[in-house]
Amino acid sequence: MENAPQYNAPVKEPLRTLTSFRIGGEPLFYCNPRDYDALSRALRECREKNMDFKVLGGGSNLLVEDSSLDFGVVHICSPGFNWIGGGAGDRVRFGGGVPLARMLRFCKKHGRGGAEFLAGIPGTVGGAVAGNAGAWGRSVGSLVKKVVAVDKDDKKHVLGEKDMDFSYRRSNLDGMIITEAEFELPPRSAALVSELIKNNIGKKKGCQPTGRPNAGCIFKNPGNESAGKLLDMCGFKGWALGGARVSEAHANFICNDRKAAAEDVFLMIEEMKKKVK
Repeated sequence: MENAPQYNAPVKEPLRTLTSFRIGGEPLFYCNPRDYDALSRALRECREKNMDFKVLGGGSNLLVEDSSLDFGVVHICSPGFNWIGGGAGDRVRFGGGVPLARMLRFCKKHGRGGAEFLAGIPGTVGGAVAGNAGAWGRSVGSLVKKVVAVDKDDKKHVLGEKDMDFSYRRSNLDGMIITEAEFELPPRSAALVSELIKNNIGKKKGCQPTGRPNAGCIFKNPGNESAGKLLDMCGFKGWALGGARVSEAHANFICNDRKAAAEDVFLMIEEMKKKVK
């Protein structure tokens, strides 16, 4: 997206080009702010036009309707929000637009441990923090010590540990634009960090679909149960509807098998919930 408009230019492609599901219609406007000033201008435009907006990071956990959308999109992915900086002690600062893959490359190179469980998870730091992303029993919230975020009224907030509330795949930061997050990543052998990341990616490849567009796990695990196991018990692996298909490798993944429409996926989700219940 290096040539994407800096601010409030008409969209030329629907959101399906920006989401891992490859599904989605055109928003009212799309902007990729290159810095805080451009972000402020975009938010001011939204307020003046009384226009709702959504924040887009890596686009890896979104199901977007196909029709013309009644909101704008602010895409935090530009170089102005894709940076890594030093922090005090064991802490490292990351821009909200840093891809998790880049974060882990930094950890391997500089011997910083604790984030290896994020290996294989797509998306950006901002999105991962807002949704408290995780795997293998670990979540991002356990690493985050400080967040810088902007609200819809363009007010900047600096939030410490006491200001943040993380739970399973949730946080009280959802709805804010996370522009920076500080993680505690203590020193660890670079070789060990690399090995742990490689092992986690291998585990994911062994049990999750690859090669077909998807948005990760569709359902959260209910309590101590596995959503994937419950869906598998109901016989959903391989089930197809329209252009969408449940993965044969993991029943909690719906894949865009052949130009799926958003409605295909919505209908599948409802049927899956009904049958498991």
